[in-house]
Amino acid sequence: MAPPDRIAHALRYPFDPPHRAYRFRSGGLHPPEPFDPTGLHAVVASGSNGSPDRLQQKFGDAAEVPVTYGIIDDLVPVFAARVTGYGSVPATLAVVAGARAGVHVTWLTDAQLEIMHQTESVGTGYAYCALEGFGFTPRGAHPQGPLHAYISLHGALAPAGRLLPMTSVSQTEAQQHVMNSFGFAGTLSEFVSMNLDDPDHRLRANDAASRVGQAIDDPRLIRIA
Repeated sequence: MAPPDRIAHALRYPFDPPHRAYRFRSGGLHPPEPFDPTGLHAVVASGSNGSPDRLQQKFGDAAEVPVTYGIIDDLVPVFAARVTGYGSVPATLAVVAGARAGVHVTWLTDAQLEIMHQTESVGTGYAYCALEGFGFTPRGAHPQGPLHAYISLHGALAPAGRLLPMTSVSQTEAQQHVMNSFGFAGTLSEFVSMNLDDPDHRLRANDAASRVGQAIDDPRLIRIA
């Protein structure tokens, strides 16, 4: 059985991102400040990448990342149809015509973007896409510039054909949907533990999740990587 802290970490996803802009600095959350966007990549965070805890895990205490916030049109953060190596069911953006959702935008340097690509398993877990034609209304200061996002190559988790929005479905509930698709008869902790410790089990769980997945495809999502 995986240690309790690893199981608890998996079930904490998306790690409590604040519903506002901030400045990631010294390993934590600080008030937003004006910044020069020159040379920075504006990347929409659909899930844990909007969390200071997750930015600290990926970039360390010495990094600085401006994080803006706003409302995006026709895109909704939902759970993806897969389980990660750290045991969580992660997020993705899904296209939903007429919807509006609050999202963070992380402004990353070239080096930070490369790290983010690696942590998002670009090419196998996610596609890195330019967002074209999606309206965005900032809440507070937000420089003008093209937006990008990581879109799950495994699609969105959609049991019975229904997406699972991050605002109304918990990590525990998303895990239970994957368990149901897998036909797993044990407890939630046992399921998370086996996914953490046994790559073959996680692969079978992901195969089951893909059977209730919904592909994310729209001409406004321009794949870059």
